[in-house]
Amino acid sequence: MLLPDLRKHQSEALLFVVLTLCVPIARYLLQNILYLPIARLVLVSAAQRRSGHVPAKVQRVVDKFCESFWKLSVYGTLLSLGVYALHDQPWLTDSVNFWRDWPVEALPPKVQVYYAAEGAFYAASVGMLLLWEERRRDFPVMMLHHLTTCVLIAASYCLGYARIGSVVMLLHEPSDIFLEAAKLASYAGAEAPSTLLFAALLLSWCSLRLGLLPFWVIRSALFEVRTLSGPPLPYTDILAAMLGVLVVLHAYWFCLIAAIAWRKLSTTELRDIRED
Repeated sequence: MLLPDLRKHQSEALLFVVLTLCVPIARYLLQNILYLPIARLVLVSAAQRRSGHVPAKVQRVVDKFCESFWKLSVYGTLLSLGVYALHDQPWLTDSVNFWRDWPVEALPPKVQVYYAAEGAFYAASVGMLLLWEERRRDFPVMMLHHLTTCVLIAASYCLGYARIGSVVMLLHEPSDIFLEAAKLASYAGAEAPSTLLFAALLLSWCSLRLGLLPFWVIRSALFEVRTLSGPPLPYTDILAAMLGVLVVLHAYWFCLIAAIAWRKLSTTELRDIRED
């Protein structure tokens, strides 16, 4: 069985460590400089701002607004970086290129940076989920998702599966952007934008996470790779199994999204039921 030569990835590992340390610092600075002032302007009444007393219920919404604002900023940045890194790569549109000339010894620097940025965000998110963010009903599932994602990012990069891994990462970004944007609009009381963004979330979730991920990416890892000439590639079954875990988690969250949609249709209330 092939094992990765970790010495080849020392520079990427250093970049990953630096970015991981920078993520919570960036969040702290942005929260105090940008997110909190905007949240207070949008959600706190002028009288409350003048008195300096914000009710606990309002403060809770302010905290959730800042959390979603942070995630929207990160996912938007990662999507932009991913599109820049992958738009001219042959494996973005042809899954056969996931496996050709395996293993790839050197990835374009912009793909390396994209990988390091994704890994750093999810590694830092494990700590922030434990110590910073409000614990919602799906906390165990969210923790499992973050840990699985961290393992997948590290393993796919070190074992030579960064091409398929980069596409998996890119498929996840749009849904996260629509989710956080819809929550921001909902917290701010913008009914029409929140409904439109939620519809975009449903569409992107179904097409990308429950469509392309299992029926294009995982199918390629299970079947397409076996049609190539040469010896079978190691680890592909394990890779497909771990991606399958993500699909199961996405199906779970889709059930929550469907419940939110049903609540919206029946009561006109758009609210994250994980906070019940």
